[in-house]
Amino acid sequence: MTSGRAGQPSVVLVGAHGYGREHLHRLARLQAAGRLRLVGVADPRPLDAEQRSLAGAAAHRPDAAELIAAVEPDLVILATPVHTHVDLAVLALRAGAHVLLEKPPAPTLDGLGQLLAAQRETGRACQIGFQAFGSGAVDELTRQIRAGVLGEVRGIAATGLWWRDDDYWSRSAWAGRRWLHGRPVNDGALTNAFAHAVALAVRLDGSGGDRSIRQIELDTYRTRAVTAHDTASVRLRTARGTPVTIAVTLCAQQPVEPFIEVFGSAGTAVLHYTQDRLRTPAGDSVHRRTDLVENLLDQIADPGVPLLVPLSQTLSFTQVAEAVHRSPAPVEVAQRSLTDLPALTRRAATTGRLYRELGADWARAAAYRWTPPSHPPTG
Repeated sequence: MTSGRAGQPSVVLVGAHGYGREHLHRLARLQAAGRLRLVGVADPRPLDAEQRSLAGAAAHRPDAAELIAAVEPDLVILATPVHTHVDLAVLALRAGAHVLLEKPPAPTLDGLGQLLAAQRETGRACQIGFQAFGSGAVDELTRQIRAGVLGEVRGIAATGLWWRDDDYWSRSAWAGRRWLHGRPVNDGALTNAFAHAVALAVRLDGSGGDRSIRQIELDTYRTRAVTAHDTASVRLRTARGTPVTIAVTLCAQQPVEPFIEVFGSAGTAVLHYTQDRLRTPAGDSVHRRTDLVENLLDQIADPGVPLLVPLSQTLSFTQVAEAVHRSPAPVEVAQRSLTDLPALTRRAATTGRLYRELGADWARAAAYRWTPPSHPPTG
C-alpha cells in the first residue's frame, strides 16, 4: 500500500468518463481537504483538459490492472461498464484495496457471489454506489417505520417516469444490451436507470438487503432498437412478506422524478429519493446526503463506522436483476402505442398489478415468475 501518511489513503479511480467525471470532482475536493491522495486514474480513453486538471499529479494509464499493480492503492473506485464490475472489483480486492463499486454491483447473482467470495477472502471493505442510501431522508423514513409512525407496513410501491432519447441508448457499446461479447450486461430501466428505486423498495420494510426475496413476477417491454427493456413492472414479496410493486419506464415524454411510497395502517410515506424529500404523517422534510466515498473513508480510518451500502446488503436487489436476466426478451412495442403510460404506471404501482394485468393493448408480455434461492450466492 502507498498511503504512508496518517489519514490520507491512496486512491485510484478506474473510469474517468461518464459518472467517473463526478468522482474526479469529488476526489479533487477530498484531496484538497486532506482526506486522501489521488495517485492514479485508469481509463482506456485519453483525459480531456478538465480531467487532467482534476487528476493533478496522479498517474494516468489505460490499463487498470497495470496501474493498480504499480501504485498499490488503499482504495479503488470503480465507475466502469456494468459487465466489467465483477472482474475489476475482484482484482482490486485481491490487490489488497478497499473498493467503492458503482451500482449495480453485478449483472447476475453469480457475479455477486464472486464478489462476496473475494471480499471474504481478502477482508477488504466494499461499498456499492447506491447514492440514495446516503440520504438523510432514507434514514428518517427508516426511523419512522421502526418507530411505528406508519403503523404496520402493508405495502411498498415505486414509480419511475423518465424519458431517455436515442442518444442515451447509443452512448456506449454496452448501453441497452442484455449481453455483450458473450458476457451478461443486463442493462435496462429496472437494473440500471431505476436501480436506486428497486434497491430502496426491497429494503425499506426492514427486510435487509442481505435476505432473500420470496418470489418475483415481472413483465418487460422495449420501444428502442436495443435488446434491454425500457419499460417494466415487478411484483414481489420481501423476506418479511411485504408486497412490493415497482413500475418504471424510460418512455415518459413528461418526466416526473421517481418516488417510493410506503403504505402503512396509520398512514403513507412518500420518498422522493433523487431530491432527498420526504412526506410522512409526521410532516414534510428535506434532508442532507452523506457522500458514500466519505463514508467509506471514515470506515477505513475506523472499522467501527458502518458502511451505508455494504456489498452484502445488495442481495435482494441483485435477485431482482437476476429475474430480469433470466426472463424472456422484452416484448417489442411501438412507442406511439404507449398511450396513458403515466396513468398505467401509477395504477401498476399502487394497485399491485403488472402492466399486462391492466388491460393495455400493448402490454402482452407472457407471465414470468421466479423464486430466488433461499441461500446467498457463494461464488
